[in-house]
Amino acid sequence: MVSSPHIAKSSGFITALFVVIVSFAGFGQEVVGVDAEVLSSTQRSAPPWSSVAAAIATPLSPATDPASAVPVQVETGSPRPSTDGRSPITLAFAGDTSFHNALHLRSPLVAAQRSLELPDFTILNLETSIAPPTVGAPQVQKEFLFRSDPAAVTLLSEAGVDAVTLANNHALDFGPAALEYGIDALTAAGIETVGAGANPAEAYTPLLVDVGAWRIGIAAFSRVPCDWSWAGENVRPQVAWACPAFLEKAEMVVAEMVEQVDVAVVMVHGGTEGQLCADPTMRSLNERWAALGAALIVNSHPHVVQGITSIEETIVIQSTGNFAFPPSTGLTANSGVFLATVSEQGVTVTVDPFVSEGGVLHAGSRTRRASILDQIDQYSTGWSILSDGRAVQELGHAGLCP
Repeated sequence: MVSSPHIAKSSGFITALFVVIVSFAGFGQEVVGVDAEVLSSTQRSAPPWSSVAAAIATPLSPATDPASAVPVQVETGSPRPSTDGRSPITLAFAGDTSFHNALHLRSPLVAAQRSLELPDFTILNLETSIAPPTVGAPQVQKEFLFRSDPAAVTLLSEAGVDAVTLANNHALDFGPAALEYGIDALTAAGIETVGAGANPAEAYTPLLVDVGAWRIGIAAFSRVPCDWSWAGENVRPQVAWACPAFLEKAEMVVAEMVEQVDVAVVMVHGGTEGQLCADPTMRSLNERWAALGAALIVNSHPHVVQGITSIEETIVIQSTGNFAFPPSTGLTANSGVFLATVSEQGVTVTVDPFVSEGGVLHAGSRTRRASILDQIDQYSTGWSILSDGRAVQELGHAGLCP
């Protein structure tokens, strides 16, 4: 088995003879559409499926509480010592979400509510302005502009979403006024935000939250678009960027966050739309975050679910794909909730597959869920996804990606 991520900067991605298992188990919308390529999907026989089953078993330290042990345990590096027997927690991550095209009227999150509210902390990528049509105006002309009805905030809250990242290429679709309106509405509903704010200081500030007895840090940045920023002038200061001109700042944020938390998570919005492999830019960025001590990297933007890989002791979810995002169809409708459970014995990561037809989430057929697992398997590096939903860390499994 291979141990993974940094929990309080644990070192040494130690390989042992154990198996690591992953169970994957608008109103007022000005523009209609999605900036993603629709691709065809693959299928295979259906697995026995459970929505929240043990997944990547990634120990943090030798077991201290046998009752909470994960299925597989191994020696690991040097996590922060703990004598208090902290109870496990589960973090949930979901992909691109927007309620444009009046999606808020179609109960898009109901089918996934259990997977969103059961974890101790749930965060997704909110890729839209949330504001009435009288608030804000586009800063730039582009093909797709997303505005969602303020009622979307209630949908997120009722579904169990605790936080959203706003570090993406649609947060400023209707300017700072609409962004501020959305942040205020989310905050009033008890939903945390990260990756955007009134100024760079707010935008770059990571989200530090105590989940149970664990200190979790989440830093969020956008890598798209960067065409405006090559000269180094930040004309979009309300979003945290991982563009070349601002990468040093982003790295400083991550390095400082790692020193303050038990589990450091980096979420970046970037990559190539419709592509099932992480592009060279994202692979390079992932290596930077891993070198700085991130335990988990969770990326978005391609609008398709990509594979899982590891960089030393860091686990990388290459792309969470679309979640509640119209008009998802075909391969862009393959979705899921990615869960990471942290315990004294390790970290388990699970994926709860969903189908996002037109942005409305459904459990999907067993065959369709199996095809989502197959997609993850084919495009993972170092991980092999079995037909019953388990994934084994297999260093010889190259998949279809570089």
